[in-house]
Amino acid sequence: MSEEPGTAKLRRALVGAVLVLSLLCAGCSLDYGDQTVVEKQPENIPDTVAVGLVHRVNKGGKVSVQLEASRAESFSSTSTTVLTDAHFTEYDDKGAMDTEGRANHVVFHTDSQDAEISGSVQVYSAREKANIRAESLSWVDKTKRLTADPDEKVLLKKDDGSFITGSGFLGDFRHRQLVFNGPVEGQYVWQEKKE
Repeated sequence: MSEEPGTAKLRRALVGAVLVLSLLCAGCSLDYGDQTVVEKQPENIPDTVAVGLVHRVNKGGKVSVQLEASRAESFSSTSTTVLTDAHFTEYDDKGAMDTEGRANHVVFHTDSQDAEISGSVQVYSAREKANIRAESLSWVDKTKRLTADPDEKVLLKKDDGSFITGSGFLGDFRHRQLVFNGPVEGQYVWQEKKE
């Protein structure tokens, strides 16, 4: 792979600058005595920042998951990645959209795969023909549970117009159960099956 002429010049200039600095510093002797300082990056400064992020996961030659974010910051000290204006799409084996979600802010824990999701949270499941909306949700990957704070209102709405809204939401995706521990209200749309 050949370098572009500008890249090669920049590389040579950087190597030259490092050599000159090395020669200048070789004649210097600095004695700090017992004063040693260990540089530590503050926890609020990210290790990596990506703007206009698009991340795709391929399976069997097809995109299985696509994640987009206007900004992504990773912090190795806390094993977290913070996404701003996040949008993800999961595809089925045939390449059709299976699940789609959006949120203004996501804190993803890279060690546990858990996440705190906030700001106009919306998730739509094509398989279930339903969506969920909330201001904030938490995901625990080990137990496959999606929860909201006890006072947080969560709306579940099916494509047929049925909906339920309430507080104290818990979604147990391992057992396919949805629970509201607080007051709820809603509407069920019943349609006769055509024979």
